[in-house]
Amino acid sequence: MPNFSSVLLVCTIASIVGLGEANAFLRSTSQAAVGRVEIADVEAALLEELAGVIGHGSAQTRLTRLQEELRPMYQALPKNEHGKLGQVAVRYALHRFFVKRHGWFVKGLQDADSAQNSSSQIDILQDRVPSYIQGIFDLRSNGQGLGLQELAVLSATLEHLVHDEAINRLQKAFQFYSLPLTDRINEQDITKVVDMYMMLYIQEAETSNMTAPEIGRHLLSMSEIYPGWGDTQVWTRDVRNSVSYAERGDRNPFVGGDLDFKRTARIVETIGEDYGAWQDLECKDLKNALLRVEGQIAGRIPLSKFYQIGLAGKYLFTESVAYLREVGALDESDPTRPGVIVPNYLASPGNCLPSSRYYSICCVDECENLLGHLETELGKPKADPKHITALVAMLPSDTVNAPRNLSATLLRRLDEIAAIHSGSVPLHGRLFAQWMHHVYPRECPYPQAVKTNKQALDSMILSGGDAASRQEMLSHAKSAPADAIYATLDAQEEALPWSDVEDLFVSGQPEDESVPSYSFSGLACNLFMLGAIGSVVWSLARDSKSALLPTHNSKLEKYSV
Repeated sequence: MPNFSSVLLVCTIASIVGLGEANAFLRSTSQAAVGRVEIADVEAALLEELAGVIGHGSAQTRLTRLQEELRPMYQALPKNEHGKLGQVAVRYALHRFFVKRHGWFVKGLQDADSAQNSSSQIDILQDRVPSYIQGIFDLRSNGQGLGLQELAVLSATLEHLVHDEAINRLQKAFQFYSLPLTDRINEQDITKVVDMYMMLYIQEAETSNMTAPEIGRHLLSMSEIYPGWGDTQVWTRDVRNSVSYAERGDRNPFVGGDLDFKRTARIVETIGEDYGAWQDLECKDLKNALLRVEGQIAGRIPLSKFYQIGLAGKYLFTESVAYLREVGALDESDPTRPGVIVPNYLASPGNCLPSSRYYSICCVDECENLLGHLETELGKPKADPKHITALVAMLPSDTVNAPRNLSATLLRRLDEIAAIHSGSVPLHGRLFAQWMHHVYPRECPYPQAVKTNKQALDSMILSGGDAASRQEMLSHAKSAPADAIYATLDAQEEALPWSDVEDLFVSGQPEDESVPSYSFSGLACNLFMLGAIGSVVWSLARDSKSALLPTHNSKLEKYSV
C-alpha cells in the first residue's frame, strides 16, 4: 500500500501524477462483461504511466521514448489557439501512431462519435477507452488540448491496457495446464503455453464457451481449422528465441527450469507488439496477387479479374459489389470498367483480425511511412508545393522508384490545392491524401469524398451481404470489358478519379468539443484527484484475478495458403 508521501505527491501534482514502481504484474484488466472495460482499470493504468511525468524508473524511460517517436508527427499537426492538439487531432495522431508502431487499429480512434456515447460509472465500452482517457486530460487542461507529453502518456496508457490483457490471456494458458505462476517451467511446457496463448489470441470467439476438454481438442485441430497455424507456430518460436537471447545475461544459471511466468509474459508482450508486422506479410501476398492482374491504370484491377481470382480458390476475393462500394474499394468513375482499388481493398475491415478488446490487426497502410517522412522533413502542417514536390520526387515506395520527375498533371493539381489554401498545401486533408494516391496509387488509399456509413456496413456484414454469391461472381467474371488504352503517363493519371472536395482531417481552428458525458458525470478536478488516490490504493491492494477474454471472428485466415 502506498505511504503517506506518495499520496501527498498525488495531491500536489493534481490530476497528472505517477503511481510509482508499483508493478501490478498479475493485475486483471476486467471482470466486466465481454466488450466492456472497468473504469478503475483504465485509471490505474493511466496512473502507473504518469509515473514517467515525474521522472520515475522504467515509466520515465518509456515515456521519453514515446515522446521522441511522436514528436515529428506532433510538430507537423495543426495546433489550436493554445498551441495544443484538440480532441480530433489527438485521435487522428494516436490512430496513425499505433498503425505505424504495431499495426494496431485501436477501437475508438477512428469513430468521430466515439466521445458522444455514454456508459456507466463502473465500466465503459471497449471502443470508448481512448475518449475516456482523453477526457481526463481535458478536465485537467480546462479543454485547452493536449501537448506532446500528454499525448505520450495517453499512448503509453493504451499500450499498458493491451499489455494487461495479454497477461490475463497468458494466465489462462498457465491455468489450463495447471502450471505455477511463481516457479520456472521447462521448455516443453513453455511451448504448450505459447501455443495455447496464440490459439486464444486468434480464435477466441470459437473457444470462449468451450469446456477445458473441448479447448484441448480444438488446439490439436488448429492446423486444420486455421491453415496459417504452422507458420504462426514457427514465428512465435522465433520470437521466443529472440527474447530469450536478448535477456540471456539476466538469467540465473544455477536455477532450474527455463522460464517463469514473468519472462514468458515478455515473450507474449513482444508477440502482441510484432504480430501486426508479421501478419502484414500476408497482406503483401494479397497485394502482389492483385497487382499481377493490374489494368492500365495503376492501383486498379478490373472487377472481372478480381472475381476470376476468387473463383480460382487460392485467394478468397469474394466480397460483394455492394460491400466493395461501401468500404470505398470500388472505382466506378468509368461505369463500363469498374475496378477494385488495391490499397483501399487491403485497408477494408474484411482484412482485419480482431485480436484484442482494444484493437484489430489490419493491413498496414503503406502510405503512413510516406506521409511520416514528409512530416519529419517539413516539420509543419502546411508547406509550399515546390518544397513538397522536391521531397516526393526523391521518395520511393514499394512499387515506385526514386528519384523521378513528377508529371505535369501532378504538379498542376498540387498547385491547385495550394491555391485553395492561400498558397500552401495542408498535409492533413483530403485533397493532399488524394494527391498522394495519384503519386503512389498502389500504396496510398484513395480518400472517398463520402465517408463509410459504419452502421450500414455493420448491418451488411451481419446479414451476410458482404459476401458475393457465386452467381454474382460468375456474372462479373464473364463480362470482362476490353482494357482502355492510354498513350501517355499523363493520360493514365488523368484517368484516375479526382474530386475537388476538401476535408481537413485536423484543423488548427478551435474545435466544438465537449468532455464525454459518460467519463466524468458529476466530477470536477478535485474529485478526480480523490478518485486518483483511490485508484492508487485500490490497484495496489487488489488481488490477481482471471479475466474474461474478448471475442472475435478472424477473417484473415481465409487468405492463408
